[in-house]
Amino acid sequence: MALRIDLHVHSHHSPDSLLNPEELARACSERGLDGVAVTDHDRLQGALEIRDALPHLVIIPGEEIRSREGEITGLFLREEIPPGLSAEETMMEIRKQGGLVCVPHPFDYIKLHRLKARRLLELRELIDCLEAVNGKPRWWGANGKALSFAYRHGFPVTAGSDAHRAGEVGRAWVEMEAFDGPAGFLAGLKTAVLHGRRHSPWAGQMERWKARLRG
Repeated sequence: MALRIDLHVHSHHSPDSLLNPEELARACSERGLDGVAVTDHDRLQGALEIRDALPHLVIIPGEEIRSREGEITGLFLREEIPPGLSAEETMMEIRKQGGLVCVPHPFDYIKLHRLKARRLLELRELIDCLEAVNGKPRWWGANGKALSFAYRHGFPVTAGSDAHRAGEVGRAWVEMEAFDGPAGFLAGLKTAVLHGRRHSPWAGQMERWKARLRG
């Protein structure tokens, strides 16, 4: 059975998001999604709570971790990983839990704090996948660059909306076979189909500012 999963969503546990579990469940229902990866900034608790609150959905607990070299996403996590480690240390911490290492929006050149292409190749043995379709990179050509780089160097690819509000959920997603755990997920990426495209990175900026002020 094929699943439709948005692999990059932020909940109200991220400092720049107001998306709560009820809104997330409704958005998934409206857009025909079977689940999401909840990847809050430097926090895991929200993802675990949402997984327990929404058992009818496939919820992958994740965390978008700010390493010293750029943001790195851990999927299938059990414990929170602190920010501020080196990229290699962050990836090793993810792997210690049996999680998967995914690099989000790797070629959004306007993001100065990101892993450079050279570093991606140096760490390729620790990287399980690259996000090739992100819903709102600030540089318009980021997704195309990520996709061509991943194919050229043999990285599996993912897609996610990078949603911070309900209206953004499902703007990028992956269609893949049902899986059981990290190994099955990674195997499923080999035949997965990516959907979605870049939308305005500035849409919803007011809501993100409100979320930050809330904190």
